[in-house]
Amino acid sequence: MEEIRRSNTKKQIILIILCCLAYGFAYVGRYSYNSNISNIINDFGVSQASTGLIGTFFFFSYGVGQILNAFFCKYYPKRFVIAGALLISSIINCIMFFLPATPEAFEAIKFLWLCNGICQSVLWPTLILTLSETIEKRLLKYGILAMSVSVAIGTFLAYGGSAIFSLPSIHFYRGTYLLAICLMMTLGVIWFCSYNTLTAQKPMIDEVQVPVKEEKKKSGVSGIPAVLAGLVAVCAVFAVADNLIKDGFQTWAPRILEKTFDLNISKSLAFTLVLPVFGFFGSACALWANKLIKGFRPLTGVFYLLTSLCIGGIALIFHYGGTGTFMLIISLVLMGLIASLTHGINNILLSIMPLTLRSKVNAGLLTGILNGFCYLGSTISTYGIGKIADHYDWNTVIVVLLWVSVGVTVLAGITTLIHAFKNKKNPQTESVE
Repeated sequence: MEEIRRSNTKKQIILIILCCLAYGFAYVGRYSYNSNISNIINDFGVSQASTGLIGTFFFFSYGVGQILNAFFCKYYPKRFVIAGALLISSIINCIMFFLPATPEAFEAIKFLWLCNGICQSVLWPTLILTLSETIEKRLLKYGILAMSVSVAIGTFLAYGGSAIFSLPSIHFYRGTYLLAICLMMTLGVIWFCSYNTLTAQKPMIDEVQVPVKEEKKKSGVSGIPAVLAGLVAVCAVFAVADNLIKDGFQTWAPRILEKTFDLNISKSLAFTLVLPVFGFFGSACALWANKLIKGFRPLTGVFYLLTSLCIGGIALIFHYGGTGTFMLIISLVLMGLIASLTHGINNILLSIMPLTLRSKVNAGLLTGILNGFCYLGSTISTYGIGKIADHYDWNTVIVVLLWVSVGVTVLAGITTLIHAFKNKKNPQTESVE
């Protein structure tokens, strides 16, 4: 019996690692474009808004796909779907690699990235559902941490690869597409070959199967239990704002640094690596903070409050025209902290909450819906921020992001107080939400 338990534990750990790498490598396949925005502006001779529109096409299709896949992921043959999505995204990146730098070709990119968003949208809810159905409670914290750092891993690889390929001595930014192809195809093959073995002996998952079925009577059409409806609605707003800020800084930070501090493309990309590195710590910090702050609303509110303070610091630096080395370092640290905090919020909404509440709601459904709202924020950030920068300046962009963060901080505080007041006579409700 003990030998079987050790075997199952080993399989679950390997599956957690594969799920983490599958999503992390897929991130390289989606950020292979975003990480090269400055290069693409120069290569194709287009505006910031036009390049941002490509990301908007991806995030729109990805966000809509997330919500649809949230409802249908439980029916998918996971072995084929995950491997297939990675393969298709690899093919799209291959087409991007050979695409000529012409206006006509640039127009085609948005449709390629639209397709990339559709195929990649199956990954997150399906991977989270796989973990929720497979791993035991004692390994749950490792699954949460692994999936939360997958975003930072993928972002670091994409921007790190782009920084290397953009060096003056190399000057081959399209190499980022080759990196994405190699990583996704390799992981796709490994997933396809090992999935059946890793999930062949499913252990008895504590408090998962039966309670979910019992909740269906109270779930309505959406599949979200009535007791969680208010929480999900508020967290949907948190999700939109989080990705608007997170992807806003991640996508446009190289351009901001390039224009504000007069850096070349390779240096601005290299400095941008601060963001995903800090993201690693933010994901772990969210897992630790979840033990101290009970309730997802107040926990997220604290992270947004700190995010607002950091954005406010950058706004002051940009407003007073600080462009020296010291101000560059301070700006990078503040951007890193913003990345850390927004990755933490992402972890709370998309990993901690769905897997913690897996006995009450389908984890794939919940994380897919919230991730769909996250990418609504990403959709707004890529084109919207580029448009604001074209018509105004980067100072204005920072101020807009500051107001978004402050607004959501206030929302978190108000809804926490309302929820605490309504449930004063039923303190157990807070442990649920």
